[in-house]
Amino acid sequence: MKRNMLVAGVLLCLLGPGTARAQDATDITSEPHHHLLLENDKVRVFEVMIGAHTSTQLTRHEHNYLVVTLADSEIASWAEGQAGVITYRYNQNDMRFFFRGPARTMRNDTANEYHNLTVEFLNPKVTTFGYQPDAGHWEYGSSALPPPVDSRAKFTDVMELGEATVKDVQLLPDDEYPAPEKEAAELVIALSDLDLKTMEGRIRKSPGELAWIEPGRKAKLVNNGTEPARLVLVELRSQASSGDSGGF
Repeated sequence: MKRNMLVAGVLLCLLGPGTARAQDATDITSEPHHHLLLENDKVRVFEVMIGAHTSTQLTRHEHNYLVVTLADSEIASWAEGQAGVITYRYNQNDMRFFFRGPARTMRNDTANEYHNLTVEFLNPKVTTFGYQPDAGHWEYGSSALPPPVDSRAKFTDVMELGEATVKDVQLLPDDEYPAPEKEAAELVIALSDLDLKTMEGRIRKSPGELAWIEPGRKAKLVNNGTEPARLVLVELRSQASSGDSGGF
């Protein structure tokens, strides 16, 4: 009898931390390493900073989200109800899409601060699931943008997310970037120093800073700087525009 009680006690000790984590899952808005930078009816953008040898609380994402990593880093992560810990290596300017799901903890085991921008999409139709022309049927598409072939050249790499599009854009001095083909709100995330000129004015941002452009931009964005300008451009289409996109 005593042996059975001892075994039960050990099992409770082993299960206890997992149970506590399940009960103590924190909404992203309350987690102290997540700092809200922008919120509107389409997105919430958080700056995430995790110091050396520091962990976040068990954090719950209620929406699908994009993570833009701002520095080379290595992060250990585990999910609510799971025992396994997985370590991920991220390079500067990595862009990855994630689905909402179990609450997760992130731990920075390195000597450097971890830094990302997390963009939550409030529209559930922002997803990688859709019709894939190359495959000829509906399935999940790519959830990450590849690094550029030539980091000094002009480029635009695209990740389709249903009613949103994520673009990794680099403009050389005096290069132009057109207005969206279909009306869309736009979130600009600077990955380098930006000095973009439009007919309405200028967008000047440092790496990691944001700009929000309301739907209806008709003017081109022009790199007014003397160095390549790299940015993430997230297009968020209106319902009227997305209705023509093939039924995502």
